[in-house]
Amino acid sequence: MTHQPPAHPASAGLTPLPLFSRQDWCWEWTRSYTGDSPPILSSETLLFRGPLDTGALRDTLAEIATRHEALRLHLVAGAGPDPSAAWPGQALRPAPGPLDTVRVAPQESAAEVTRILSQPLDLTDRMTRTTLVRTGEEEHFLVAQFHHLIFDGTSHLIFRDLLAHGYHERVAPGHGTAKRRGDPASYTGLISREHAPEARSALRGRAAALAGELRAYGAADPLAGDAGAVVAEAEFGSVPLTLTAEQTRLLLRRSRAERVTLHTVLLAALSHAVSTEYERDRLLGYVYTHGRTSAGARETLGLFSNVVPVPVETGRQTLPAFLRAVHDSVQAASDSADLPLSEVTSHVLERPSGDGAYYRSALAHLELRLSGVTGWLAEEPNRPLPFPPGLTVTPQRLHPDHPLPVFAGRDQALACASTLFADLKMADGALTGSLSYENHYHDAGKVARVAEIFRHFIQRLSEQGDL
Repeated sequence: MTHQPPAHPASAGLTPLPLFSRQDWCWEWTRSYTGDSPPILSSETLLFRGPLDTGALRDTLAEIATRHEALRLHLVAGAGPDPSAAWPGQALRPAPGPLDTVRVAPQESAAEVTRILSQPLDLTDRMTRTTLVRTGEEEHFLVAQFHHLIFDGTSHLIFRDLLAHGYHERVAPGHGTAKRRGDPASYTGLISREHAPEARSALRGRAAALAGELRAYGAADPLAGDAGAVVAEAEFGSVPLTLTAEQTRLLLRRSRAERVTLHTVLLAALSHAVSTEYERDRLLGYVYTHGRTSAGARETLGLFSNVVPVPVETGRQTLPAFLRAVHDSVQAASDSADLPLSEVTSHVLERPSGDGAYYRSALAHLELRLSGVTGWLAEEPNRPLPFPPGLTVTPQRLHPDHPLPVFAGRDQALACASTLFADLKMADGALTGSLSYENHYHDAGKVARVAEIFRHFIQRLSEQGDL
């Protein structure tokens, strides 16, 4: 099974490639922290038990990187700790990176994997690194590290599928594993098309128009808090937003009845709670959306997600009308997935693009992340992957104990501190999660009341009531 990467002028690496729009927000996020902060990585650790053909594994990893250009990108200069540092450009390595191997005693495996995960990547070399930790003849850990600039949450499932299929074909050709649907989209081609002069001109106009709407919804007016108490080293507290399985079932039923998504209902409930406690008629929520819009793009590893702003009007209206309005706003927001965060934010805050970094929630009053339902898939630890019989491969939850990040400047610290962050997950038929807040900026009592209003809203929804 041999594939040649598609030829593109940008692949030659003679001219540094600009940012892809889905990389833009992550680059801003990366430079919002000092150089001593933990790296923004998306890692994959797989435990192999059974006879492993390391040559087949190495060849499979090489093929994945050869076919998927994102995995061969590197920065042409160091990122640096200065938040005003401009994008240094990126280039494409012609060949995939190596598979490093280490041997340790079985009892040292967890410590060794954690040590590897703690080592930052040299982004000027590669934005990826793969290491095979051997603890015995039939036990190995594959540690694959990807910088978030080139790899997102959805990419994990694609990577696992590619790995299983490619290995299967090498050790048991034609065994019947499902084949993927054609070649992935060219990452460098996507970047080049976005930066064509006519595309850039249209993008700038759309970004300016969106910025005008966001200003009207208070993008430059954060939630009230103690800005003077904010420090560079953020400290977070949280309050639970967990629902029972029965509450979740009733909420899903109401969502179907109103013909909106669960994501919409949760954003509406949280927006209602925040606006009530903070006495706002309008606010901005941030949600995550993916840009895998074609068969080729769906086969592509790389950062295809973006944070998009959702304007929400919370004035008095019937519950069905409110849910429908939030639903429509979310749908409209998805059309801005190709707009770079820095382009929009610089218009709203009236600051030249590149003058300082924009934290990802710079314009948001509320950020919602929902996994296990739409867009973001919940991890399934200990679920074996489809490798050949006799070889079991299971994802592992091993993470380094990183210190808290330190913000590079006051603007970045305030942008993070003033936002409320809701993180919810669907698992075993119930929603679990929390609402996080920065301790120095937000009053814990106010955030607790937001959570209480949220729960009351959900209860009314479950009872088919109105606001």
